[in-house]
Amino acid sequence: MLIQFFITLLVVFALIRVSGKFRQREFSLVEFLSWFAFWLGAGVAVWSPDFLTKLANVLGIGRGADLVLYAGLVIVFYMLFRVFVRIEKIERQLTKIVRSDALKDVKKNIDSNSSNS
Repeated sequence: MLIQFFITLLVVFALIRVSGKFRQREFSLVEFLSWFAFWLGAGVAVWSPDFLTKLANVLGIGRGADLVLYAGLVIVFYMLFRVFVRIEKIERQLTKIVRSDALKDVKKNIDSNSSNS
């Protein structure tokens, strides 16, 4: 089918990009393996939809498409959680930096006022 061809091209492109990011040290080994497994799984699902249906049935889900939908939702919510945690951490670090900088400015102003008197 035509859709299998296009999705296969997308999967191959994604695998090349993931490998490149790992070689450039933009991905850790865990990130690389996770993304590689994800895209490899997508490729398998496209070329063997019966496997997906059998796996869904083993897990107590009626159709392979439902399994993909449930797994996709879980992955999206997990990634959203990670982004939220990372943003909170960055906000705490930024607050710490701004607070430290403000205290330095106050000390500098106090020191310059003391020397002027």
